[in-house]
Amino acid sequence: MSHTLLDNINIVIVTGSTLSLISADIVNKLNIPRQHTRPVRVNQAHGNFQLTQICEVYLQIGQINKRIMMYIIENHLPYIILGLPDCSLYKLAIDCDKNEILQNGKYIINQHTKINNQMSLHIQENTNNKVDNQDGIVNTSEEIFPPLIVKQLSPPILSLLSKYSHVFSKNKYDVGKIRIEPTRKNLTSDLPVSQRAYRTSATEEVEINKQVKNLLAEGLIKESNSCYSSPVTLAYKRDEMKKTRLCIDHRKINAICKTDAEPLPRIDTLLDKLTNAKIFSTLDLASGYWHIPLHEKDKEKLAFVTDEGLYEFQVLPFGFRNAPAIFNRTIRRILNKHRCSTFACHYFDDIVIFSNSLEEHYAHLEQIFKICEEENIKLKFSKCVFAKDKINFLGYEIKEGCITPDNHNIESIKKLQPPKNVKQLQGFLGSVNLYNRFIDSYAKIREPLNQLLKKDKKWHWTAECQEAFELLKHELVTKPVLQLYDPKLPLHVFCDVSQVAIGAVLKQPDSSGNLHPVSYHSRTLRSYEKNYCITELECLAIVDALDKFYYYLHGKKFIIHTDHAALVWLKNVKNLRGKLFRWSLKLSMFDYEVKYLKGTANVEADMLSRHPTAQYIQHSVHLLELDEIKTHQNLDNLDNSKYKKINDVLVLKRKNLFKIVLPFSLRRKVLRNAHEQFGHPGTQKMINLITPQYYWPHINQDISVFVKHCDVCQLNKKKRQKRFGLLQTVPPTDRPFEYLSIDTVGGFNYYNSTKKYLHLIIDHATRYVRAFPSKSETTETYANCVKQVFQIQVPTKLLSDRNGAFTSSKFKRFLRNYNVKHLLTSSHHPQTKGKCERVNQSIVTKLKCKINSSPTKTPWTKLLEQVINEYNLTPHSVTKFPPAYLLFGTLPYSPPLTQNQFYPPVEEARKLAKQNTIKYHDKNKIKYDARFIDSPFKAGDIVMYEEFNYPNRRKLSPVFSGPYEIVKKLSDVNYEITKPNALTKKPTEIVHASKLRTFYLPEELKLSHE
Repeated sequence: MSHTLLDNINIVIVTGSTLSLISADIVNKLNIPRQHTRPVRVNQAHGNFQLTQICEVYLQIGQINKRIMMYIIENHLPYIILGLPDCSLYKLAIDCDKNEILQNGKYIINQHTKINNQMSLHIQENTNNKVDNQDGIVNTSEEIFPPLIVKQLSPPILSLLSKYSHVFSKNKYDVGKIRIEPTRKNLTSDLPVSQRAYRTSATEEVEINKQVKNLLAEGLIKESNSCYSSPVTLAYKRDEMKKTRLCIDHRKINAICKTDAEPLPRIDTLLDKLTNAKIFSTLDLASGYWHIPLHEKDKEKLAFVTDEGLYEFQVLPFGFRNAPAIFNRTIRRILNKHRCSTFACHYFDDIVIFSNSLEEHYAHLEQIFKICEEENIKLKFSKCVFAKDKINFLGYEIKEGCITPDNHNIESIKKLQPPKNVKQLQGFLGSVNLYNRFIDSYAKIREPLNQLLKKDKKWHWTAECQEAFELLKHELVTKPVLQLYDPKLPLHVFCDVSQVAIGAVLKQPDSSGNLHPVSYHSRTLRSYEKNYCITELECLAIVDALDKFYYYLHGKKFIIHTDHAALVWLKNVKNLRGKLFRWSLKLSMFDYEVKYLKGTANVEADMLSRHPTAQYIQHSVHLLELDEIKTHQNLDNLDNSKYKKINDVLVLKRKNLFKIVLPFSLRRKVLRNAHEQFGHPGTQKMINLITPQYYWPHINQDISVFVKHCDVCQLNKKKRQKRFGLLQTVPPTDRPFEYLSIDTVGGFNYYNSTKKYLHLIIDHATRYVRAFPSKSETTETYANCVKQVFQIQVPTKLLSDRNGAFTSSKFKRFLRNYNVKHLLTSSHHPQTKGKCERVNQSIVTKLKCKINSSPTKTPWTKLLEQVINEYNLTPHSVTKFPPAYLLFGTLPYSPPLTQNQFYPPVEEARKLAKQNTIKYHDKNKIKYDARFIDSPFKAGDIVMYEEFNYPNRRKLSPVFSGPYEIVKKLSDVNYEITKPNALTKKPTEIVHASKLRTFYLPEELKLSHE
């Protein structure tokens, strides 16, 4: 092709154009040869037109003379238009603010050259020679470099963009194709997964069909004959502000896809790489996944269906389970291949470039652009940020040496209202948890909120929860700043321990030499860790901190700021075992120095030979600050005429004492501070603590109400009061085998027998006992015992406790087969089967006497039959008749005088036994009820449950658990409450009223108001 030298012709540089244009008038005037080319469309403010011809010309700008190709435009422009890409040929950089041009870094003066940063030419090129039905041109592209954005860029950046404009995508379908070996998508099943298309609205259908057509035109998909199919849907696309993201619902195919084990980038590791960087750029890959080709044999597996037909992707689609792993591995390998890890890192389709100076940064940017060019990667210009001293990345705002939460995310958190349910609370904590490294004592603050997340915990949003919620928001809204980790600076570890959490902070000196946080860490104590002594907790906090900050600390010398006694004790204590030995090994891996932190309140007594014990120290307690009192007194507008002023504080003189008049807004605070700082004292002690210094109307009443509503006191203190639940008895009967009770006594495994359990079955009417020694207490064992008794007579009802063997479906089914009604006692309330308990004592006592009076080691099982016979033949203290006589008419012994009939006939004896039992019950009820009161509870009441007291064990466990809600009132003394049953795994449990106490919810606390 011939060419023409252009001289003395005006040149306009259009920063919004990607092509260079010359008018037909100039071409005709200079007789420049024309040549036809592939058509492109130009969109301009005044209309659209099509270009079909090009010409080759020589153009000199400054000291550079180059041959370039220009499109011929059919108009009468007296100048030529130089597009941004051709500017790079002349090494031009454009300063739009000053309207000046630089060549090789120097300003050039050219009277024929002008800059137009307002004109915007949208160039659309038919790269695939495919045409639509209207005008032969594919109209899908967008402007690459918008003028408003270009105007803000520096000349060196503009020069780079001009040189590498081809690595930027023209539109969302203009994607690169990375040349790699496709990864196979292995499935766990060869059975095809096929689904019908989802029903969509007319508007959505139009959008789907439009996108499918564009994807077909660009060769990203093709029509398919696959036996697989997944439906499509539209999702909201933020940058287009509407539902335009075409999503394939691959859930069915994902379920049978083998997981790709490619590790995903760790955010904290990426952030640490940015240490000391001063200049940042972020690059976004255009339609990132579409850069990855699919293996030919896998294309059919990822087919999708619409109302128009079945299609399959030729590139990696969004929504496929292993797509993130495949894409991440591809980008990671590319960056590693080109050795860019010292100045670039990536998180999926975001690449961050970081440098120490602008010159270095331009070089790094060009290197990345060259990689994109070589690897055929396309970038999305609208999402790229170039050469900034501050960027937003992965939810963080990053600048030289420090990191803060992203403003947008913090504003979202700031607007959040208190959650109304567990799901909303989980959402809030999920948002905040992203920034837990910024919050000191994070785990301790959120502990009240953690309690609401526990399974089967009823939702109660307390004042403590609200305080934690507001404090977490406040900690983030104040924009906490962390210093980025610098491996060249010394490291300092600070540890903290409380009753509910352990925490640590890693610090390094800043530019002024002051220690500044690099990262915070905290977590709540696990249930077993709460049993550790204070020294063990201090050691745990240190070991936990070293685990968390391992990657910063290992191989470096650092300083631990803590009470050195804990570490000295751990280093020197003898005979280390278990956790102490493991902790000691972990500490030996690090090179650290310990600095004593003043103010530690734990002193070791004898750290070399035994665990230390806490000693008393004297400390001062400030319930309220004087300035705070003054401020609140002024705000509450107290009546000054009633009180005096001393040092600007309102006081009331009572019994020669000047008492501070406390406004309503501070009363809860002083009550809470006094109660918590002095170990949860009772009402009278609280009165003695507060009233000498403070006054407000009805102060004693408010103190009493406050103590009554303290949840810690309620659960840990036993009050001297009558228990609930008057005595209820099983109605006496004179019919044998109407009621039977079954119970078990253990602890016989040391008495010359392999059998360690004694199962007893008692008939309520006659008090007759059957005994069965056994090796186990399983459902089968109990069923066999009961079967033997049923051979005498099948009872109407059987009473047992809530042992797992009795509550099993197998035992219930066994009793149903015999048509026997099963009655269960309340949990941990043996008084319900008092007859069994009394019989157990009598049998065990008789066995003791027998086995301890025998000169030989006779197995207890051989003595048992004799003991049971003796019991059944001895007159009962309640019925006045032997059980054997009431059941079988058997006399205890033959009377020496046959004339004496000392027992009436059996039927009459049974009636007398019933009458004697009723008399005994009535007398016993009067004694019992004197110590108990009627239970006032009803469904919906909030209660706490008295836990079983293990003698000499668990001395520090709470007396009560809860709070729980009463689900149902089953009888005058039995209730179903929302306490999970550990045996049956049910969410509720049946309990006796004597085990319950009213629980006063802290959030329902109301103080009197003047």
